Amino acid sequence: MEEYYNPVKIVFGSSSLNQIGKIVEKYKLNNKILIISGKTMRELGVIQRIETILEKNENVVETFEKVFANPTFRLIDETTLLARRGEYGLIIGIGGGSSLDCAKCTAILSKNEGNISDYLFNYKNITNSGIPFIAIPTTAGTGSEVTMWATVWRNDDEFKKKYSMSDKKMYAKVAIVDPELTLSLPPYQTAITGLDALSQAIEAYWSRNHNPTSDKHALEAISLIFNNVEIAFKDSTNLEVREKMLFGSLESGLAFSNTKTTAVHSVSYPITALYNVPHGLACALVLGSFLVFNSKVCNENLPEASDRIEKIVECLDSQNALEAKEKIENLMKKMNLPTKLSELGIDENGIDLIIKEGFTKGRIENNPRKVTKNDLYKILINLL
Repeated sequence: MEEYYNPVKIVFGSSSLNQIGKIVEKYKLNNKILIISGKTMRELGVIQRIETILEKNENVVETFEKVFANPTFRLIDETTLLARRGEYGLIIGIGGGSSLDCAKCTAILSKNEGNISDYLFNYKNITNSGIPFIAIPTTAGTGSEVTMWATVWRNDDEFKKKYSMSDKKMYAKVAIVDPELTLSLPPYQTAITGLDALSQAIEAYWSRNHNPTSDKHALEAISLIFNNVEIAFKDSTNLEVREKMLFGSLESGLAFSNTKTTAVHSVSYPITALYNVPHGLACALVLGSFLVFNSKVCNENLPEASDRIEKIVECLDSQNALEAKEKIENLMKKMNLPTKLSELGIDENGIDLIIKEGFTKGRIENNPRKVTKNDLYKILINLL
């Protein structure tokens, strides 16, 4: 029996941001609107553009423009307090995954008591729907605009770790997905966010939780991203390619929104937390190795797993998993990205730390092939 759920209304296409006025009028609870973003959105004129459209309908628009990569508990508590005091009728998140995740947490927590730690550590339940939330991605990307998950990082001096806040009430009401907003994305960000989306799509397809609908989204995403990310990296002004990349990212989000990610993401989290490696790059570093590892799956409960790996290999225009791994690594090299952990200052001692923190519950068990600490050691030592 298939189950697939995603309640987000998607408005996709160039200049779709121009529809925000009509969309806001349909979903806002009152005329006070909070925009949550990083500082670059104002530098690029995107915030001003939204303000101009919304203020024509006598909306009061306020902004929080201090979101940074890998939002922390402290940042979420700050924006939540702002939203509660402001009594906003709508929240708009615009930017990369960090801005969307921050806005997503803010929207839900503003209508529920306590801070984010209460929900992540004290198992407090989300009881109320949040402030209506509209997601506008500017990267291709994390897929956060169509998922219920928000990544939050505990980043104390002595403790660095990734957590996920999730609830079906956290889905955006609408995702405005405008390829024109990705034209300003620098080459490096284009590369690492694109590889994040590629990892999500591949993991969604080999996930133990896959279903026929997620499969269709995943395969479309794999092909679109793999065949276009290098072109987008080299020519940021190519709107047709940017559109394919953003649609691929959206498809990736629609895929893993119902499957969750697997071992690749599980292992990427400590690489990011401990060594400040951008998330998409951390995923890409181990993606090819896990593709080879999973190609040797032998599990009576997943008799189709080998066939699924073969389909992924086919989407990567390869004859076998090893060739596919090499193609992923060559793609990274063409985009000037490191392919070895040692290039990022990670040594054998670092591998021990990654293994210690790399078995994320809900992700590592979702891998088609069981991963042991010894398996992970072999994978990582070969990446030095």
